[in-house]
Amino acid sequence: MDLRVIDLTPASESQQRRTLDEVKDFATTDMDRGGPERWTYRMLQEPAVVEELRKLAGPQSVGRVDAVTLQPCKTWHYRSQDRYKVEQWDLSGGSWTYAAIFDGHMNHHTVDHISESLGPYVKASLAAALRSRPPPESTLPALVSDILKCSLEHVDGALVSEFLALFPSADAKELRKLSSSQIKQLLSDASGTRSGHRTAARAFGGSTALVTLVDPARRHLWVANVGDCVAVLGEKGAAGKWRGTVINSIHNGSNSGELERIRSEHPEETDCTWNDRVLGFLAPTRAIGDAWLKLPAIYAELVFGHLEADWLNAEVMEPHVPRIRTPPYLSNKPDIYHVPLQNPNVAAPLPRLLILCSDGLSDLYDGYSFQEMAEEWIQVVGKVHEAQSGPANGRANLALSLLREAIGGSDTQLVSRNLTVEMEERWMDDTTIVVQRLP
Repeated sequence: MDLRVIDLTPASESQQRRTLDEVKDFATTDMDRGGPERWTYRMLQEPAVVEELRKLAGPQSVGRVDAVTLQPCKTWHYRSQDRYKVEQWDLSGGSWTYAAIFDGHMNHHTVDHISESLGPYVKASLAAALRSRPPPESTLPALVSDILKCSLEHVDGALVSEFLALFPSADAKELRKLSSSQIKQLLSDASGTRSGHRTAARAFGGSTALVTLVDPARRHLWVANVGDCVAVLGEKGAAGKWRGTVINSIHNGSNSGELERIRSEHPEETDCTWNDRVLGFLAPTRAIGDAWLKLPAIYAELVFGHLEADWLNAEVMEPHVPRIRTPPYLSNKPDIYHVPLQNPNVAAPLPRLLILCSDGLSDLYDGYSFQEMAEEWIQVVGKVHEAQSGPANGRANLALSLLREAIGGSDTQLVSRNLTVEMEERWMDDTTIVVQRLP
């Protein structure tokens, strides 16, 4: 047998130095999990930290509104399900500001559809109302509130009705007579457009929605909420101190009132809420989509058993189906809030800031109450806002400033870890922040 001898020349001193230089900026972390496993991350210094954060968060500014959205995990499966919209609408009477955050779950189909379709529907409804009969100032708050409520309920209702229209009958006995091949055909499409698949995916995925409108004169703010995003209004008082207040009720299992509401609607079902989740599965107690939690169990049986999709894990979903006895368990009813922005008794309105965020931001403040978060957040953006001067294109992005604080602030090592750690699974929730200067 011939043996081959390989001569390995020792690395030179310069090669060794170059190798050490290549790894000197890397470190390992247990991600505060306390186990033996370690993950590598890259230590960044200023201004590289700022550059990396800007690259990943994609800061944007539209008029008086700043926005960012972050999911640092690069695994395709864990790409962000958050969406946001900031738009200026030129309607009768001037330019309205529309800002919204949508936090999707289950898949991307629902949140993509809702984030693209809700704004145009609200805009068309508002434009029609303003054009047909310009309302007096006293009736404007109720008019816009009703438009927001009806719009959110409409887009959810449309998802469910389009899904139901896929089936030849609404009778459970008739639906159970369908063969497996018939059901698969209904949930796909022979034409190749996969409209049945898309319709089912949009209905069975879900999204929360936090939607705001500000009128052209900036006298009024409307906030509509379905789910567990957070809206905070900050105001600088006469003494010069910023105070933050949470505007909306949080629709998830952390809100005991929401859990009690569901239990009162299903008094004979002890498992309608379990582990602070709807049927033990979903954290938000109100959402757009999630039709399987709003319809008879037969529809969940059909879809979970026959829809082929990478986002659908039937083994995880099917154990929850027997709990569906008296739907709906999930509400699509939004809470609507109207906030007057101008006090006729005050000559100069006080500076205000509106913060909208998905629940990813609140997750980064573990142990804080929502009011404590509100106070913390408004201090951060208020300080940056006061330090700014000059034209809008030269000012700091307030949403980016708050995001930086949330993932580590001045601790560049912690920020570096949160941005660059090499993990295949998600280590933080999708986080979206929108900050609007008012009035």
